Amino acid sequence: MSSNFNCRRQVLKRGAIALLSLAAIPIVVLPQNAHAGSAAKSDFHYQNSPHDGKHCSECTAFLPSSQSQNSEGTCRIVAGPVSPLGWCMAFSSKG
Repeated sequence: MSSNFNCRRQVLKRGAIALLSLAAIPIVVLPQNAHAGSAAKSDFHYQNSPHDGKHCSECTAFLPSSQSQNSEGTCRIVAGPVSPLGWCMAFSSKG
């Protein structure tokens, strides 16, 4: 009985991993547009200050301003100006 239970658990686990992998394909494969996002800042709990040492200028979605490194940029996810020192739940480290 224990062998059957472990086999079933592994099948379910592998199935879940396969479904998650399939769901990630459009995110990884499809090209991302290099323009500002349209999601509301409140949906991603955006704040103008860093969170646990993480900030927008280190995020893959941050698009810096062409004017100055310290000026507000935009984000591929949230709408509106974004502080390089800000943070939101969509943070994804560049490195």
